[in-house]
Amino acid sequence: MSGMEGAGYGADCVSSWLAVWQCNLSYAQDPGQGEARRIWARVAFAAIDGAERAGYPTWQADASRFNLRALLIADLGPDDDPLWDPDRLASDVLAVLPLSLEQAAEWAADWRTRSRDEILALRTCKNSLSPMKVVADQMAEGPVRARIDRWLKLWPELP
Repeated sequence: MSGMEGAGYGADCVSSWLAVWQCNLSYAQDPGQGEARRIWARVAFAAIDGAERAGYPTWQADASRFNLRALLIADLGPDDDPLWDPDRLASDVLAVLPLSLEQAAEWAADWRTRSRDEILALRTCKNSLSPMKVVADQMAEGPVRARIDRWLKLWPELP
């Protein structure tokens, strides 16, 4: 087997991709990089995509992507690219939530009695929604903003 066959599998590969993510993330977070931060972020996104293909959990990869997008929207402002549009970020976040708002509210009320999988679903909601706390005020008024606002009201009750 050549060196590249099977390269997409295993913990070592995930770790390598995450190391590339972390390196590029540090540049994307550095205010001294200015607008180039968006370029560093795109390279970081490619690395987290690689980690995900190699077995990194999708919900963790999504949370990482959403956090970086929110940071750059907050720091550099939105632009014409959908990656840096707070409304598009909100839609992307809402699309990956594993529960409806009603289900999450019901489970959050007694989350300590829930199964591990149910608690993980609630945590996934909380982690995915966290970046919206940073950029919700930059969203346009409308149905997506209203949904995010309702979720953010529930956010403190999520485990």
